Amino acid sequence: MDFTVADALELDLLKKAGARVLTGGDNLDREVRWVHSSEISDIARFLRGGELLLTAGLGMGNTAALQQVFVRAVARAGAAALVIEESGRMFDRVPDAVIQEGATCGLPIVGLSQEVPFAGVSAQVHEILTNIRLGALTREREVESTFSELLLMGADSLAIVQTLSRLTGGAVVLENIVNRVTAYVGDLNGVEIEEWERHARGLHSDDAECVRRPVLMRGQPWGWIHVLLGPSADRDGVVFAVERGAAAVAISLLTDRSREARDDQRSTSLITRLLLGDLTGAEFVEQASRLGYQLGSGRIIVAIANKDHRDDASTGTRIRRHDDVAVISADLGEYTVAVTSAKTDRENLLGYLGDAAQGGGVSRAVTAQMLPVAVTQAKSAAAVARSLTNTPILDFDDLGVERLLVALAQGPELASYVEDEIGPLLTKDARSSAPLLPTLRAFLEVDGRKTEAAESLFIQRRTLYNRLTRISEILGKSLDDAATRQSLLLAVKGLDLLEGSSVVSRRTPPR
Repeated sequence: MDFTVADALELDLLKKAGARVLTGGDNLDREVRWVHSSEISDIARFLRGGELLLTAGLGMGNTAALQQVFVRAVARAGAAALVIEESGRMFDRVPDAVIQEGATCGLPIVGLSQEVPFAGVSAQVHEILTNIRLGALTREREVESTFSELLLMGADSLAIVQTLSRLTGGAVVLENIVNRVTAYVGDLNGVEIEEWERHARGLHSDDAECVRRPVLMRGQPWGWIHVLLGPSADRDGVVFAVERGAAAVAISLLTDRSREARDDQRSTSLITRLLLGDLTGAEFVEQASRLGYQLGSGRIIVAIANKDHRDDASTGTRIRRHDDVAVISADLGEYTVAVTSAKTDRENLLGYLGDAAQGGGVSRAVTAQMLPVAVTQAKSAAAVARSLTNTPILDFDDLGVERLLVALAQGPELASYVEDEIGPLLTKDARSSAPLLPTLRAFLEVDGRKTEAAESLFIQRRTLYNRLTRISEILGKSLDDAATRQSLLLAVKGLDLLEGSSVVSRRTPPR
């Protein structure tokens, strides 16, 4: 909360002195950062901006020209307001030249019809400013303490977003580096969440209505956190809270990556321990055997089904049998995992996985010793399946270069590569009603064969040529170059993979 010129005019000492605004009435919302009283002519060179300057006018000069120079210099120095006594020591009334120059400069000039103790005014204002700063520091400590407690409790990014919304009173959006929303809370002022990329890329600015700060992980940008401000929000307080919230999100994300290594002591689920690497494949099979579930001595497969990110079903472990073949499966929130004998047929395996509307992945058949490798294979295939429009159940052997992209997607490298290669095109599409990315995708999928690309898009070749020319200009690259097409194809595949792994969590702020 700022202390303004208008607030200063409400002080008893100034009101009793008959303070009245002579010029600059539209600028009374200027922040007052300090109070000076002076009777020297060159006081302007000692000002730093935001001062409430009190004077009896002794240093303003005896001529209209000198007085205009004084007012102009004070305005240029950034003074919040000029307060002049009309007590007769210098002026019985503020000169017209002063008022005219103040109006020209937009400087609030206040006349006092009676003498006022300048030291008393300074003391009152400085006490108020000290209390405001102390209150701000107290609130900042509370914000820091709140986020520290959340992190100590192992809160995820959604909990941090919810808390930031409560602290700031505004809607909060967390997006990754390619502007995909991963969590949001509150009313987005008419912006549909599905249209957020267009807003973030094409319309957003860090202005009076929105504060945006980067989320940095290991010195590299992971994404952004936005707070859409309410009409009465304390912007400085919001900025501090957003910066601390962004830091808390980064720590939470880093903690999420290492949480599996710490959760093994709390977990009793065989599948969870297998995913964590707490158990070798042989130990997993052995402990399952002790529980009475025989995976057999032959080869084993791991299957993972992606779940809808908005499905809030509780996590739990379940063990099932079918025709003397044990199938151990676990619902882990975002996906379902099944470990079974390679003898289990495909149809039954999908039945154990449950809803696989978002696709999934199946590993190669491996020996017990290679079971951890099978887990990695299934995860990779499931991640690629989520990025495809038809969300199939993919076998690991179906993957090509996507095997490498999946590994890169675990950190910021893939997102940075996508932004470097096709970021300008994505920005252009966000501002356009006729996006060009589908054209580029179709062109790359047929390795630059323009006739096939035009047929797949159901457009004329001339239209395709025009679009490709625009794409080439936007990207600054020649689409005729095979190496360029290869790089762009990897970027498009990487974008699909990142979009497939983007989590959109819908929540309403607590009442």
